[in-house]
Amino acid sequence: MFGFGNCGPHGLFGKFAGIHGGMHGALGNGCASPLSGIDLTDDQLEKLAELKGQAFSKFGHGKVDIIDLYKRLFKELAKPNIDEKLVWNITDEIRGKKSELTDVLVEHLIAFAKILTPEQRAKIKLNKIRKLFGISDGFGFEH
Repeated sequence: MFGFGNCGPHGLFGKFAGIHGGMHGALGNGCASPLSGIDLTDDQLEKLAELKGQAFSKFGHGKVDIIDLYKRLFKELAKPNIDEKLVWNITDEIRGKKSELTDVLVEHLIAFAKILTPEQRAKIKLNKIRKLFGISDGFGFEH
């Protein structure tokens, strides 16, 4: 229901965001934000900014770890004699790290949702549905 940072390198997770939508469309980069039209208090904005920084740090470190694991995997696969057991062990490590990142993302989504009021969460849900159907005024844009 909530998405963060998939619209370019300035979002919550930047290029690591995967399929999650962005929350920085108001910055003028052409990415509509589910937070458009949501009246956030200063306190909510501060909490969201802090949460974004914490999640980005955790997620970024995890992505670096995964990249390193893939490098190890491909290095092993390029050897004249492939140690299949080692390849599978590295693959298990990659799966574990991806699982950890999923947990980080879900923890962040829960914390994010708790900062918002029920009315704000409902508005975000409608914004996401409007975006799905291409209704741009769902994000505060008027034509």
